[in-house]
Amino acid sequence: MNRATGTVRERPYAGKPPELRRMERRTRLHAAGLHLFGTRGYSGVTIPEICAAAQVTTRHFYDEFDGREALLRTVYDGIVEDTRRSVLLSLASAGDDPKERTRVALDAFLHSYLDDPRRGRVACLEAVGVSAALEEHRRSVIHEFAAVIEHESEKQASSGLIPRRNLRLGSIAMAGATNELVIEWLTMENRPSIADLAEELLLLFLSVLEGARPAFAAIRGPSAVD
Repeated sequence: MNRATGTVRERPYAGKPPELRRMERRTRLHAAGLHLFGTRGYSGVTIPEICAAAQVTTRHFYDEFDGREALLRTVYDGIVEDTRRSVLLSLASAGDDPKERTRVALDAFLHSYLDDPRRGRVACLEAVGVSAALEEHRRSVIHEFAAVIEHESEKQASSGLIPRRNLRLGSIAMAGATNELVIEWLTMENRPSIADLAEELLLLFLSVLEGARPAFAAIRGPSAVD
């Protein structure tokens, strides 16, 4: 025991130092959270069930997390970070063609969420409405992805490909539409392929971006798009 803090100092066990065993426990808890939240749902899972799936004690669970919501947020953040990285890497390796850039970014996003549907369920269904704090965090993530769309849209506007306007609003709309279509896909009995879903979203994005030119001309007059 550490007399200064009153805590019990773990000793090496089975040849593994305490730090490694703690990391392994956290990894197992993360995997258990993804599986149980992504298959049975957040509200239908208890901490003892998570501990049993992760093969850890309840005490070790609370060493890592304050409760179920803390684990859910950690699983959610891992999915978001993986997806953000995948989208940005796809854009970094794409060329300058706007349609191609939109296509590869959508493909990266959808495959990150839906190749393993548990990930999409946690991100788009189970993390919704859990608490005010998590809801605020989830909304900030949607705005982060909208910022990526806005950045790509600004590049098109700077090149004269689309009319310049408040692109933030349209970007949030496209991010929200993507989220809703992912939810629809997750809850459908007869799911289309991810490729078909990506194509539908590509059509939507191009309609919003490129379709703005004739729409602006019809609403504001031809000079609005010059």
